[in-house]
Amino acid sequence: MATQTADVIVIGGGVAGLSTAMQLAKRGTRVIVLERERLGNGSTGRAAGLLGQLRGTPESTRMLVDGVEIVKELEQRADVDIFVQTGSLRVAETPERAQEIVDLVAMGKSIDFDIDHLSIEEVASKLPYMKTDDLIDACYCPTDGHLQPAELVSAYVKIGKTHGVEFRQNCPVESVIIEAGKAKGVQTSDGTVYAPTIVNAAGPWSYLVAELAETILPTAAVGHYYLTTRPNESHPVDRLSPAVRNRHHRIYTRAESGGLIVGIYGEETAEYDMEKLPADFDMSAMKARLDDIHVATLIYAAQQRFPWINERTPMSITTGIMTFTPDGKPLCGKLPDIEGLYYCSGFCGHGIVQSPTIGLMMADLIVDGQTNYDIKAIEADRYFDVPGFQERAEIKGKCYQMHAGYYGRVESKVTVHGAEKGKATDKHG
Repeated sequence: MATQTADVIVIGGGVAGLSTAMQLAKRGTRVIVLERERLGNGSTGRAAGLLGQLRGTPESTRMLVDGVEIVKELEQRADVDIFVQTGSLRVAETPERAQEIVDLVAMGKSIDFDIDHLSIEEVASKLPYMKTDDLIDACYCPTDGHLQPAELVSAYVKIGKTHGVEFRQNCPVESVIIEAGKAKGVQTSDGTVYAPTIVNAAGPWSYLVAELAETILPTAAVGHYYLTTRPNESHPVDRLSPAVRNRHHRIYTRAESGGLIVGIYGEETAEYDMEKLPADFDMSAMKARLDDIHVATLIYAAQQRFPWINERTPMSITTGIMTFTPDGKPLCGKLPDIEGLYYCSGFCGHGIVQSPTIGLMMADLIVDGQTNYDIKAIEADRYFDVPGFQERAEIKGKCYQMHAGYYGRVESKVTVHGAEKGKATDKHG
C-alpha cells in the first residue's frame, strides 16, 4: 500500500469504530478504518447483543434510547433487520435484589420510561421454561430487546461505504506517529497512513495502541462466556421471549434460534494479556471445553434459573474477550497529552448496544469539539495522571475487581434531594 492520507484514521473494525467512521463520513470527513483482522471479528462477533435501555442515570438511559432510533434508521437505509424487540425482565429472589427493582422502576418512572413491576404469575406466563416459584419481584420493559451483531456491522459498513469510508482489513497498526505532541498518522503492515486525527477503537488491544503513542489507557482484557441451547420440544423458547437479567445468579438470557442464550458475569473469569497473544490471533476461533471451570460455573448458574439445563444439555459455548475499565464505564474522548488522538474503548460487554449513539457522540467531539450528550461519566481523561491508575498491574487489578462485582454487587442506596434513590450507576445492563 502506498502512503495514504485521510482526515481521520479509525483503528479497530468493531462496532464502536465502525459507528464512529460512519457518522464522521456522513459529515463529509475522509475516514480510513484499519482492522488487524476482519471487520466485526473481535469482541463484536462474540457478543450476545442484549439491549436494556434503562440505566442508573437519565444521561446513560438517554443514550441508549436514542440508539434505538439510530438503529431503526440504519435498518431502513441498509435494508437489514438489526433490532429484535422482545421486551426484557429483571427478576429478584432476595429482598436486596427486590429493592434494586423497586429503585430501578422508580427511577424509570421519574423520567417517563416505560417500565413497571410484573407479577410472578405474569412472569411465568411470559417464560414458561423458567423457574419462577422462588421469585419475589420482577420488572418488565416492553421496548427492550437485542441487536444482532452481524447485521449491525453490515449496516455500519454498507452506509459507511456510501459516504466514502475506506476499510482496510488484515492491516494491523505497528506504530503511531506523534510529532510535537500531535497525532500525525500510523505505520501499518501495508505502509503509512497520515491523518491529523486518530481514533483508538481497538477493543481489548486498545491499551496496546495507547502504549504505541506512549500514553496509558486504563483498560484490561477479560474472558466472557455464554451458552446457547439447541431447540428443545420439552422447553420451547419463543423467538420473541423477553430477555432476562437475574443478577443474583449473575446471568442474563435471551432467545436465539429456537434455543436460549445464557451468559454470565462471574466472580472469576479468564484474564488476558493481549501482548502475549500471537500476532495472527483470531477471536472467532476461540473454543471453550465443557469441563472448563468457567463453563462449569456458567452451566451451574444457568441451572439455578432453568433447571432443565445441565452439562448434558445439547448446547454450544461461545467465549470471547471483553474490554473492562476500573469503573465499568467506557473511555471516550481525548487525553490532554496528545492533540488529535481520541479513544473509544472499554465498553465492558455493552459495545453493541452503546455503539449507535457512541459513534454519533464521537463524531460530535471530533468535528465540533463538543456534544450535546452529558459525557462526564465516560470521558477518556478521568484517570489521567491519577495515582493508582498508571501501572499495568494496578490497572488490571482494578478492572478485574470491577468485572467480579459487575452483576454480583447489590446496588446501594443514596439520598438524593432528600429522597432515597438507587445509587447512580450504569451497571443495570
